[in-house]
Amino acid sequence: GISVATSSCKKSEEGKIERVENIDTLTSDLGSLAGAMKKASRAMRRLARTVESSDWAQMAMWTEELKENIGFNCVELYMIENNDIPHEFTVLSSKFNNALNKLMLCSKDQDTGNANVEFNNLVKSCDACHESFNKDAKTKLDFTDERQKHTH
Repeated sequence: GISVATSSCKKSEEGKIERVENIDTLTSDLGSLAGAMKKASRAMRRLARTVESSDWAQMAMWTEELKENIGFNCVELYMIENNDIPHEFTVLSSKFNNALNKLMLCSKDQDTGNANVEFNNLVKSCDACHESFNKDAKTKLDFTDERQKHTH
């Protein structure tokens, strides 16, 4: 048997257009340097807590997250948004990745003393890059947990 169904093309098309616009908005926010940096900043705050508490499994997870978000996404997005990449940017990116890799090894080896040192080096690399390339940043980066500030 053959069945014939009728439907309004307009409603279907309007729904598709609305969904495409929502996806475009979401994608552009996630694909922006500002969006990637916001996500990376949250990961840095969480990493700071795990370094302080020597939570090795969480530290491994957050360092991996940072490697993806800053080491790849933020650097790539910065390079896409800025045609002329100064040599200093490449050097600072390398320092960040070096500190992050060392912190990953500290997590693997459960090395508390060096984890603190490498986390501080990681923060310094973030500060140095933001001082040079994020002219909108008014203050130094603060990766401490807001809840901890109120309890001390």
